[in-house]
Amino acid sequence: MAGLLTGSDRFPGAGVLSSKGALRSGAGFCRYIGESQFCNSLVLNSCPEMVMGVGKCDSFLIGSGISDIFHDSRSDLAMRLLVDSSMYREERGWLVLDAGGMDLILDSSPAVPAVITPHSGELQKLLKKKGVEAEAGSILKNPVHFANLASRLFSCAVLLKGATTVVAFKGFSEEVKADCHYLACAGTGDVLAGFLTGFLALTKPKSEREFVRACAAAAYLHNLSAKIASESFEGPGHPIIASDIADNLPNAYLWAARKDKLE
Repeated sequence: MAGLLTGSDRFPGAGVLSSKGALRSGAGFCRYIGESQFCNSLVLNSCPEMVMGVGKCDSFLIGSGISDIFHDSRSDLAMRLLVDSSMYREERGWLVLDAGGMDLILDSSPAVPAVITPHSGELQKLLKKKGVEAEAGSILKNPVHFANLASRLFSCAVLLKGATTVVAFKGFSEEVKADCHYLACAGTGDVLAGFLTGFLALTKPKSEREFVRACAAAAYLHNLSAKIASESFEGPGHPIIASDIADNLPNAYLWAARKDKLE
């Protein structure tokens, strides 16, 4: 089970895109907690498989489409999901923090294994709030170093998005080459965050190493889905939108399984 506290009246599409990503992860059951009835209705109209409202889940996502989590009407619930393990099934689970939700990690430690999903600009701002000055360009040039640094500072896993996506936590790290340049379009991060949340609920990593590998696997499948959607295996491919990536996530599973079988 995966739960999503995403989208807002300002950015309602993020709720839809994160929901599409989570539903196509294989998690089997997904909940949505919107800011308003408008957001709930938009998600339900696009994704009738979603269940509306709060309930215990294996994993939760907070933040996609939310600019300021502390001024969001769901801020109290968001904080509970960060610090209260009883919100999760069997009082253990996994938490994904995206966009504005990443600010939750600045002053409080998570009660369950958590991962933040910044790009270089977002990580630059988060590090600055901790007193660490780093230019976005420097982060792009040395993503492994900065992902590990942020992981230590924030006591969580870091999935640093870029041309090479890096996942780091507790001394473990994985790199994923994001070689489909059409990932650099609006909404793809929302799909990834939702998919990652569902993927963690599906795979249930048991150790810190497995947690890092699961996050990296989700990033790999997200990139693979973009390549399938844009038909960019033998060339530049064609433009796509975020929904195309969500729609092709099941095909990414199939492609990856066939590749493993051949190898």
